[in-house]
Amino acid sequence: MSATSETGVPELSDAAIWQQVEFGSYGADLPLWVELAEAAGGPVLELGAGAGRVSLHLAGHGHEVIALERDPELAAELPRAAERAGAKLSVVDLDLASPADLRLPAEPSLVIGPLHVIQVLDGASRPALLARLRELVAPSATVALTVVDEATLLSAGASATQILPDMREIDGWVFSSEPLWVQVGDDALNVRRIRQRVSPEGAVEKAVHDELLMRVSPERLELEAEDVGLTPVGHRQISSGPNEADSVAVLLEAR
Repeated sequence: MSATSETGVPELSDAAIWQQVEFGSYGADLPLWVELAEAAGGPVLELGAGAGRVSLHLAGHGHEVIALERDPELAAELPRAAERAGAKLSVVDLDLASPADLRLPAEPSLVIGPLHVIQVLDGASRPALLARLRELVAPSATVALTVVDEATLLSAGASATQILPDMREIDGWVFSSEPLWVQVGDDALNVRRIRQRVSPEGAVEKAVHDELLMRVSPERLELEAEDVGLTPVGHRQISSGPNEADSVAVLLEAR
């Protein structure tokens, strides 16, 4: 539990808090990342590390981890979170949309992109990132990127009779995030949530939060990867459970 500031508000940044609320309890993908990290046998680069859900898990299993995060508040919080967890990791503060500026402290044997982070980029931006990763990784490195399994997206929503909000209590504050809908457009998925926080005194604050993911199929991502020298080597399905869309991990190899 984090300490509170003198004003009584939790010291964690809003970005770190909402990362923990909305994604902190998600673990369906963790066995895959551990499996791939053990097979890779070298440094792991996580794209979009957020509050450290995956990076800290892998570091706790003894892997050398480089956490890449574009949000400066989250990037600043990651070393503190690692210290609290008794883990070690390197942090690189960089926007995925600026891959030419990417410099790494070690040559990764594995690159992972959990929670559809590759979908924050559109078709004009993804190839540059893929090409830069190809330049930076070790020979025969694996790149594993998850995308939304759209075949399960509508069925998950249709089967949901009631989706309970994600909730977390931090220093007497209660945070909740309730999924409302996913809007499927021609080029993007817009995920809308209602975020609410309640102070220890009972004051309530609500806000609407939208997350935009660019649509890309596994097959399209593979074609973009092949164009920059990454070879497709298969898919792995990640089942997220009832009322949630699944993910597909696209596996690529640097040859």
